[in-house]
Amino acid sequence: MNKKVIYINLIVIFLSYLLLDILISNTYLNLKKKTCYKFEEFYYELKKNCKGLDKFKSGFPTVNVYTDQNGLRIGKNDKRKKEDKIFIFGDSFTFGVGLEYKDTYTGLLAKEFKSYDFYNFAVGSYSPSVHLYKLEEQIKKNLIPKKIILFLDMTDVHDEGARWVNSDSNNNPMLASNLIFNRYSKNEKFTHKNFKITRSLAHFINYNLRVLRSGKKSIDNKNTVKTSLQAGFTYRKLNNLGSHYENDIFNKGQNKIKQKINQISNIAKENNSDFYLVVYPFAETLVYGQKIFNWENFAKNLCKNNNCKLINTFEAFRYEKEKNDNWYSKLYFVGDEHFNKGGNKIIAEVLKNEIFKR
Repeated sequence: MNKKVIYINLIVIFLSYLLLDILISNTYLNLKKKTCYKFEEFYYELKKNCKGLDKFKSGFPTVNVYTDQNGLRIGKNDKRKKEDKIFIFGDSFTFGVGLEYKDTYTGLLAKEFKSYDFYNFAVGSYSPSVHLYKLEEQIKKNLIPKKIILFLDMTDVHDEGARWVNSDSNNNPMLASNLIFNRYSKNEKFTHKNFKITRSLAHFINYNLRVLRSGKKSIDNKNTVKTSLQAGFTYRKLNNLGSHYENDIFNKGQNKIKQKINQISNIAKENNSDFYLVVYPFAETLVYGQKIFNWENFAKNLCKNNNCKLINTFEAFRYEKEKNDNWYSKLYFVGDEHFNKGGNKIIAEVLKNEIFKR
């Protein structure tokens, strides 16, 4: 067989593969995934009474998502109870991307402390502006929590400074721009829609390369631990973080966090609710430290100036890092900053001891 025939056969195989990818992406894969997300032009939330699937991104497992009559993530057979209510606020970490509900820290706590009814308001990229809005909604319905547990994420600084604005007549949070639909270019939208298999394969290869690297004893290196521009302000100067903190986004984000936490604190005080503020580390924070901006001190001062108790989980993660060479793969999804089952167990254990066993 001459080279020309080989090249033609390779081209035919390649084109056939692309056509097959397009066909499957637009039929089977498109029909198989039912999302519980409800997208509006400048806002998004979870649908009410939904049973669906969620795949955070390629390389992550597809997990089941169930929501209640309020549009909050719950376990498959969970029902609302009349017991004391625990309101939990957070973003994708607290939603529990890549995990079944039972393996999230909210799910673990709900299973152990059945005398409480856990309301998990978390959705990806929600930040204090949205937490406040959601809390106020419940208070208006006369749903008063016994405890409020708010997970403050480092990316909240960017989300408050650039993503969420209070611009409608009721001062409700809205996306600063139509980010949901305009975050991809036309070419990116085309590839996302039509080449799901290729994208998944590329992420699968990248993920497993990171897993192989994470098996080495020298886990604390730039090639393994996921770094982010949004959370890098703890150890990198702002001018090294691209456009994420340009035009005073960093200061604006900090100030809005302080303002919203103060408002949530006042609501908690007015309703005799215990208010807890929880902070946790990204893997990169454990590796590179906080030499530029100390997130733990920022959270400490928030509670010092407001009616909240700080729950700092950093020390528990530092302990795991020191005793395990493979701490990253034990606590985080490799190639990402989100906690896996191991990381969620750590969070649940700290909260159990600091909040529920007092």
